[in-house]
Amino acid sequence: MQQRVLILANPIAGGGRSKRLAPQLALALRAHGVDAEVYFTQRAGDASRRARATAGEGFDALIAVGGDGTLNEVLNGMPDPSVPLGVLAVGSANVLACELRIPKDPVRLAELIAARRTREHAIGVANDRRFLLFCGAGLDGAIVEEVARTRTGTLGKWKWLPSIFRIVVRWPMPRLRATFADGSSLDNLSSVLVTRVRNYGGVAKLPKGIDPSSPQLFVLCFSARSRFVWAWLGLRAALGLLSPCRWLTMRAAFEVRIDGIAPMQIDGDFAGSANAKVTLHATRANLFAP
Repeated sequence: MQQRVLILANPIAGGGRSKRLAPQLALALRAHGVDAEVYFTQRAGDASRRARATAGEGFDALIAVGGDGTLNEVLNGMPDPSVPLGVLAVGSANVLACELRIPKDPVRLAELIAARRTREHAIGVANDRRFLLFCGAGLDGAIVEEVARTRTGTLGKWKWLPSIFRIVVRWPMPRLRATFADGSSLDNLSSVLVTRVRNYGGVAKLPKGIDPSSPQLFVLCFSARSRFVWAWLGLRAALGLLSPCRWLTMRAAFEVRIDGIAPMQIDGDFAGSANAKVTLHATRANLFAP
């Protein structure tokens, strides 16, 4: 049977490149006999609204054209998150595409979609919001909040630097607790990162042992409070050498509760400042990937 695919594109992603790449992807899919429709979003939240409206429309797959934030919007709007989902990555970090080696070329991605090559990927849920990558409370949440507050236009990696500098100057260090399903807990944490991937921001690697094919969440609990120690941890992550140590405890879990007020980010977008319960969705995503 002929596939029907809906392409949801953020027109400002990649400095506007998505306006050119989304139609190219549609043409490449049609060359493989796939019925492809393009929808350009108009404002924040529009990708979720359009994805939600696909219930009963008969689409066999949804494809996001944009960054990790656009992909997260589509995921959160999907009535059935097990419907095959793809991404043509044209954002700032493109974490999922880097992690799973998803083609960034429309022609190569179209071949993957037409061949229906998917892999299962566990979906995290933080306070009822789904995520494929990570959610973090503490230092990285504060940086994302600052970016959201000062952002103008599209983001490139270099545009994160002023926000990082302002957060380092203020140095907001909350006191968080991570409580696991077995009742154990870690206290006096400065940051908690719950992740499904090793790639972080497209520029760093989280500890070995984090496996995207695993059905679990990986919880990184940071107790560091000194700028020097955080700089040392950041350097090791940039070199791909980050590992558990006296300032970092890593746990694999199916559920974790983060208590303590701190800014949160989910898949690179600001997600408020409340306590968080992080679990796994009952359904796994099916991602177009090699």
